[in-house]
Amino acid sequence: MHWNVVGGCGNMAALQQALAAMHADDKPGWAQPMDIMTFNEVDEISSNSSTSSDQPFAALTNAINASAPAGVTYTLARYTNQSENGVGGAQAMYYRSDRFTEIVSGHKDIATGASRYTDRWLLQLNGYSDAKARIYVYGSHLKASTGFENDRNTGMTAIRNDANALGAGTPIVYTGDYNLYNNTEPAYVTLMAAGNGQGVDPYGTGNWVGSAGAIKHTQAPAQSPGGCLVGGGLDDRFDFIVPSIGAADGNGFSMLASTMRAVGNDGAHYNTDINAGNNAYFPGQLQRSNDLADALWLAADHIPQLLEFQVPAKLSAQFTTTLPAKAIRGTSVPLSVQIQNVAPYVHASGVDDLTYAVSCTGGVSGTAAGTAALAPAMTSVSVSLNTATAGTVTGTVTVSSSSEAVEPPSVALPVSVSVIRPSNPSLDATADVDSASLSMSGSPDTGSLTVDGLIRNVGYDASQSKLDVDSVTFSGASASRFSMTQGIGAGLTTGNRTLRFAFNTAGATPGTYATTATIRTSDETAAGEQARNVTVAISVEIGGGIFGDLDESGSVDAGDIASLLIRFGSCAGSCPEDLDGSGEVDSGDIAVLLLLFT
Repeated sequence: MHWNVVGGCGNMAALQQALAAMHADDKPGWAQPMDIMTFNEVDEISSNSSTSSDQPFAALTNAINASAPAGVTYTLARYTNQSENGVGGAQAMYYRSDRFTEIVSGHKDIATGASRYTDRWLLQLNGYSDAKARIYVYGSHLKASTGFENDRNTGMTAIRNDANALGAGTPIVYTGDYNLYNNTEPAYVTLMAAGNGQGVDPYGTGNWVGSAGAIKHTQAPAQSPGGCLVGGGLDDRFDFIVPSIGAADGNGFSMLASTMRAVGNDGAHYNTDINAGNNAYFPGQLQRSNDLADALWLAADHIPQLLEFQVPAKLSAQFTTTLPAKAIRGTSVPLSVQIQNVAPYVHASGVDDLTYAVSCTGGVSGTAAGTAALAPAMTSVSVSLNTATAGTVTGTVTVSSSSEAVEPPSVALPVSVSVIRPSNPSLDATADVDSASLSMSGSPDTGSLTVDGLIRNVGYDASQSKLDVDSVTFSGASASRFSMTQGIGAGLTTGNRTLRFAFNTAGATPGTYATTATIRTSDETAAGEQARNVTVAISVEIGGGIFGDLDESGSVDAGDIASLLIRFGSCAGSCPEDLDGSGEVDSGDIAVLLLLFT
């Protein structure tokens, strides 16, 4: 914002009211508290013996603070007064310290004639480090009245000479009461001349004279205000906000030209009071517009201007999910990267586009480029991890941006993943076997028969996945009689794990029962983990039902003693020859068998 406040000789309550209205000015389609305010004709306080610094009159600071929205505070930038009170006062700038930081060493007083000095301030946009996120702001007040065109050009030449020394592309905003009557004035031509710091008029370089240019006029809002205020009605464009080409090219910090406006000027009050009849500055809101016009009529003999700017992009890049600690060799492992433009904004048009490019090094591959979404939306890009060889795979995913003054210019995402061989289940203690057979026999209604097998993880070492035994299913007509009571569990490394299968004899009739147990195994938790099945064919013979009739001859006799003697020794699991349940086939079982002789 820029405003000539005429040394505070207008109505300060009305000035405060107008400032509050500008914070809420939503003509572009949105509103936000003003970030930077420059003023002309700001007197130095009459008594400042207690401080070594110049200070503006307190009423202006009080009005600024009182009009600010809740939670928004303003800081006075470096203020100097080179004995300028006699020509209306010096230039002052206030800024939001939560949005900007003043670089005081960038301040400069530039003599521009008629006992006036232009102030040059330097602000750093908070959260950005690039030099093009620094904004030079000039506040100027050039000699008034016709006949002083050359004086104004001398002042503007001094300003341009200073700006030219800042280098090409430097973001600059020129503000001030230039007292220019038309677009052919030498000072205006000098401001728009080619070179470093060339000005770009948001309205375009067309003339503003007469009623056709009324929407641009800033002096004077009252025809006959009385007191120290100059009257005449709105008929001149004396006040300007003009960015340099480095702040008007659509890149980084750059003006939004369509938002330029003289506050309260509806274009229908040429050469008359700004509050004559109804004012339509806010379309469809007559009362709001009229209230603002009344305040401007009283506050000063200039009306303020507002111009919106976009800020540079801010790059955020991160993996969408946590990187896997491990990945299975030879599997596809996509890594998803989320890219966002996280620059703060009130409206999406207030942020520069974030162009991005993705590149990868080491064990990560993939490229991508485009324009990132503005937060809270996001752009997702997928790159791939190289899993061809077991071992630790390292690499970097770099997301960079060429957008002007982007913060930061790049983000590096390191990758380190352990690639391991898949697990390898086997049902044999010495060979790599995926299918096996087991058998057991018994009599009806004798409880559960059990038989043991094994499973192991062939070739396990630190570069191989652990083996998880996840589940088992049984197939066949008798599947419901079978279960696996031992063996389910995760994390099998070296050694064998017992797989114990059981058969329920309750209500079973003599005969053969068969099933296939399909055992689902998988790799440990890792990217690309896979499942593998192994199968066990199980056969169960159920005899006629006479306890001790081991050969199913229909009687307990010498043939059963022969069967028992064949199985002498340790009995793994459950076997029918272990008649006394001792876990071994021995003399105790012979004694039981003799008692059963028929």
